[in-house]
Amino acid sequence: MDHGERLAVPQTAERMAGAAAAFLGALTAGQRERASYAFGSGDERREWSFLPARERDGLPIGALDDKQRRLAHELIVTGTSMPAYTKVVSVMAMEHVLRALSPEQADLFDPERYCFKVFGSPGEQAWGWQFTGHHVSLNFTVVDGRYISPTPCLLGAEPASYGLLAPLADDEELGYRLVNSLDAAQRRAAIIHHRPPPDLAARIVPRLSETERPDAVFVPEPDYVISEDERDILSYVRSSPKGVPAAGLGQSQLDSLAALVGAFARRLPDEVAGAQMHDLERAGMDNLTFAWAGGTSPGERHYYRVQGPTLLIEHDNTQGNGTHIHSAWRNPADDFGDDVLAAHYRAHHALGGLVP
Repeated sequence: MDHGERLAVPQTAERMAGAAAAFLGALTAGQRERASYAFGSGDERREWSFLPARERDGLPIGALDDKQRRLAHELIVTGTSMPAYTKVVSVMAMEHVLRALSPEQADLFDPERYCFKVFGSPGEQAWGWQFTGHHVSLNFTVVDGRYISPTPCLLGAEPASYGLLAPLADDEELGYRLVNSLDAAQRRAAIIHHRPPPDLAARIVPRLSETERPDAVFVPEPDYVISEDERDILSYVRSSPKGVPAAGLGQSQLDSLAALVGAFARRLPDEVAGAQMHDLERAGMDNLTFAWAGGTSPGERHYYRVQGPTLLIEHDNTQGNGTHIHSAWRNPADDFGDDVLAAHYRAHHALGGLVP
């Protein structure tokens, strides 16, 4: 997509650049070295794992003093709506719950181990930043001070809810509302298998290929395994979406589908969410497809997918027998700014040294 067809988001881009520059400016030389990466070839930018890890690249939030931490959170806020920021900090708070529930693994779940990376210099023609940790992966590419690519974007929750914390309950509810509104014929098309994949079908690959197959097993849960045939059934195929097409839905169901997609877009600031919805509507909401796998009642293992030319939403609540959520939004054309960078190169004759 050329820039002339894309809605610019200059106010958000300016806020991001200012917040990132302020954050970097408040760091010590050693901290800045840990947080700063070349924009370069993009290999490092495409490392977006949300899995728990005892060691993680980048600058952890636990290494920051109070002033630096405030500036770090101000940067996060430039990339999220306030409801989504609430989700992010709630997901981080879940690490305390996990430590209490699994004291033998307390060193694996650490709310201080969420890490920042800044790629290039804020305000340059192409730069980006990332905030990642257990069940959080926010990735932004900013081009020409006007265009932002906000994917991949993932949030998760383990447990799915505990006490007052249920950060992804609305994503669950929107999926259930849509699948349970379908009539018998629509359900036969939408429910692609009676068992869900162990995790996201597209996994956390750095680039979405034509076909992505889910892993047969999620290592921490070795007793839940799907067969090779099931991997094929549950696979993501970019050119041949599985499920019920939007064109086969009634108006109220289309409204539910739009609400579900809009909820993911509204993880972003209003300006960016509006631009993302504009791109989806331009590609045609009728080109979306909704798929489900697993049980259709709360408490059962389940998975859903919304797929379109510029959209892949995956939401799984499979692990822990339906008590562990991963909820991802990707753009097969523009993850890590692939499309917006290509438009930039076309317009500016391939600026030297910048490769997506």
